[in-house]
Amino acid sequence: MVVVDLLTIEIILFVVCLLLSGFFSSSEVALISITRAKVRALLNQGRKGAKALDTLKKSTDGLLITILIGNNIVNVAAASLATAIAIAIYGDVGIGIATGVTVILMLVFGEIGPKMYASRNTETLALRVALPILYLSRVLYPVLWVADRIKRQFAFRPGVTEPVVTEEEIKEWIDVGEEEGTIEEEERDMLYSVLRFGDTTVREVMTPRIDVVMIEDASTLENALSIFNETGFSRIPVYHEHIDNVVGLLNVKDVFSAAFRQQTSATIPSLMYEPYFVPESKKIDELLKELQVKKQHMAVVLDEYGSFAGIVTVEDMLEELVGEIMDEFDEEEPEVQQVEEGVYLVDARAWVEHLNEDLELFLPLTDAYESIGGLVIDRLGHIPRRGEVVKIEESNITLVVMQMRGRRIVKVKLIIASQNAPGEAR
Repeated sequence: MVVVDLLTIEIILFVVCLLLSGFFSSSEVALISITRAKVRALLNQGRKGAKALDTLKKSTDGLLITILIGNNIVNVAAASLATAIAIAIYGDVGIGIATGVTVILMLVFGEIGPKMYASRNTETLALRVALPILYLSRVLYPVLWVADRIKRQFAFRPGVTEPVVTEEEIKEWIDVGEEEGTIEEEERDMLYSVLRFGDTTVREVMTPRIDVVMIEDASTLENALSIFNETGFSRIPVYHEHIDNVVGLLNVKDVFSAAFRQQTSATIPSLMYEPYFVPESKKIDELLKELQVKKQHMAVVLDEYGSFAGIVTVEDMLEELVGEIMDEFDEEEPEVQQVEEGVYLVDARAWVEHLNEDLELFLPLTDAYESIGGLVIDRLGHIPRRGEVVKIEESNITLVVMQMRGRRIVKVKLIIASQNAPGEAR
């Protein structure tokens, strides 16, 4: 018969407590670190332990309380056992020895080592420990129930919770994915476009009225065919008497069909269909859904006063996601072209805010304008002539009007003064 003395039992129990301390410490890191999105992916893959992991992640507070209770119990037990062992071997002086040895062992084997391991093997460890922790949480249910009632009683904002994942965090993950090579630069740009899509307004993507090709309802079908042939457009707005009075949209298919069948009685009013009017402040994600339901490809944009502001097409909105969509009638020309170091040729319709972001500039922003052409007119106080110069002293930038079309600015040269000679124009 093997007789085991009390000291041996205490040493065995101390080692067990030390191992359990490491178990709870590693479990805390693994279970708290793993994201809900990752848990869903593991659940869809049918991984062993994924169901228990999903159940635990539904109540993070209960999970944390369970681990803390278990960890504190084994830590206190380990400290008590270490003290008893030290006193049995060294007498009263053993208390100090037990304290030093316990702290070192707990730090190395109960905290630092397990947590470092968990941080490097989060997914594997989370699946392994999920079921034991779930069973323990059920054993501790009365304690968790009391903690939940206390939390509800003293909650500062009951019913209000922070989102699990914010848009900024998603952007950070996208950047991390690009840095690590799992996401390509083009994919990153598209993902960012998706996140911006819901915040983009019609005003930002529409074709302004000054650039819209229109036709009067009194015009002939021959005129309409000529416009379609010259522009390559498939749809154009129809106005009555003045351009602010948009009364319809004309489709090239209808005009061509009438001309092919030689329907001499056909007129533009008889062929056009009713336009869909939207405010320029409308979000494009909402508008895209509405146009899909109405089976239309173009909407007429109105400003806050109800005047015609421009048009927006499905293509305009999709280009916010996938970039410029070119066809055989489009001539590709970038909005910003670098001529030389510090000198750019810019489309006058380019937004000042976007130029500041893309070129890392500090052009002034006000409610009086949005585009770089608007900034030029705002500073000059009149419709400019080709060659006029605007100096933005506070931004160390010079703007030169390069091309005009009637009263509209088409191209602007943007010159960034060198740092060592801020007042010198290039």
